[in-house]
Amino acid sequence: MEVDASFSDILDVLNIALFVNMELSKGKFFVVFDPMYSQLEADFTGPGPGPIGGKVDIDMLIADLNFGYNVNENIGIYAGARYYDQDVTLTPNLLPPQPLGDDWTDFVLGVRVNGSLSEKWSIAAKLDGAVDGDSKSAWYLQAVLLRHIGSNKHFNFGWRYYDVDYESGSGLTRFKWDVAHSGPLVGFSWEFGG
Repeated sequence: MEVDASFSDILDVLNIALFVNMELSKGKFFVVFDPMYSQLEADFTGPGPGPIGGKVDIDMLIADLNFGYNVNENIGIYAGARYYDQDVTLTPNLLPPQPLGDDWTDFVLGVRVNGSLSEKWSIAAKLDGAVDGDSKSAWYLQAVLLRHIGSNKHFNFGWRYYDVDYESGSGLTRFKWDVAHSGPLVGFSWEFGG
């Protein structure tokens, strides 16, 4: 089944979305844990008249654990793992639910950059790609504009883009997740420690 949905279409069927980004750093080294969870629910109709149709539920978890090194004040490199868990339940009218989905892991290499625009504004971006693991291909891009409030807090306004091509099984057990998804990112950051 192929799906092409706009951002507003996704918002219409979104039940919940949770994003957390935690970073620990010591000197030039850093560790980042970045989980993302979303739950979508939509009705569908089939071709022709009659009771063909039903409901689809998607629970999606993507979690990153990366270890990195800041080459200088503006550039960091990192390596780690990205775990995916996609649970899809298709519930056709008049039939029992059909569970689909899979979980898999990719190993990623990436780079992140940041820079100051003014006393109150800065930018940050990161790009990584799967270098090994279960996906045929996978990459991730994020760009964020930060509005600083004091010395340790800021609002984040940006965009995230994931592109993942994964396939497992065959025949009736075949699962294919060839997805590009992107959207705005709004958040608040609070830095602790010195």
